[in-house]
Amino acid sequence: MTSRRLYRSKDQMVAGVCAGIAEYFGWDKGVVRLVYLILSVFSVAFPGILVYIVLWIVMPEDKTGNTIYL
Repeated sequence: MTSRRLYRSKDQMVAGVCAGIAEYFGWDKGVVRLVYLILSVFSVAFPGILVYIVLWIVMPEDKTGNTIYL
C-alpha cells in the first residue's frame, strides 16, 4: 500500500504550493494556479495571500525527488 503525501512542488512559480496541490490530486497545475488567482482577487486578495503563506509554512518541500510532472 502506497501512501501519498502533500508536498510543495519543485515545479514552482513562487513557493510550489499550488503545484503541490495539483500534483497531489492529479490536476493541471495551470488550472489550480488560475483558480487560486481568481479566488484571491474576488476575496479582496488578503485571505488568499494569508492562506498561501500558511500553506507555504506548513507544507514540507518535496525532497524525495518523486515529483510527478504532468
